Amino acid sequence: MDVYLNALSTATESEAIQVIQRLLEDEGIYHFGRVLELLKARELASAEHPSAYWSLLELFSFGTFSDYKVASAQLPELTERQLEKLKHLSLVSLASTTKVLPYDDLIRELDCAHEQQMEDLVIDTIYKGLLTAKLDQKRRLVEVEFVVGRDVRRGGLQDIYNALDQWSAVCEKELNRLGDGVNAAERESIAKRVKEREFTLDLQKLRMTYASVAGEPDSLARYDSQYASSEYQREERRTSMTDF
Repeated sequence: MDVYLNALSTATESEAIQVIQRLLEDEGIYHFGRVLELLKARELASAEHPSAYWSLLELFSFGTFSDYKVASAQLPELTERQLEKLKHLSLVSLASTTKVLPYDDLIRELDCAHEQQMEDLVIDTIYKGLLTAKLDQKRRLVEVEFVVGRDVRRGGLQDIYNALDQWSAVCEKELNRLGDGVNAAERESIAKRVKEREFTLDLQKLRMTYASVAGEPDSLARYDSQYASSEYQREERRTSMTDF
């Protein structure tokens, strides 16, 4: 990208058109926001009367192949490599809106002559790292797992901000819910340990009472020996080690 930016920074209008043509054919570049900003700064694109190549660059930045078909009469003719690249970008846009793409919709939107051509286009887009998806030929669906983002118009930034705000609100709500759950679990754990301690103290009092009634100094020791393997004794040993 830096090579194109450097060339455009000093190019005349005719030279800029040639650079844009090469840029749109470059199979390694699918984002053009920096180029748009540079051309605006150099006033090579007029807001009142944008050139055809400026419009074409905007189409590759934000548009789809369907948009090109509608406006093709006002735009420069695309080479085969540019057409294929625009279809890759169109597939990215489609995959960004829904994660399950029917074959028939893709064939129509990408203007493919047949199903195999559409599948080859999807596979090529996957190999270029723009998309991660599975082709379900039995159900004739493309199931999207990941898709890269495209350039965004400045007017569309507010939608992104709104989406991020909503996502942040959902995350905060879930964090509060998890925090309440952790606090409740902690209170339950403390209450359980208190009850266990109370049980241990009551058991000790009962044993002391038994020893006193028996009137034998070693009765408590015999009591411990007799019930050493009982559930009460195991519970006492476990709870007595708990650090309050």
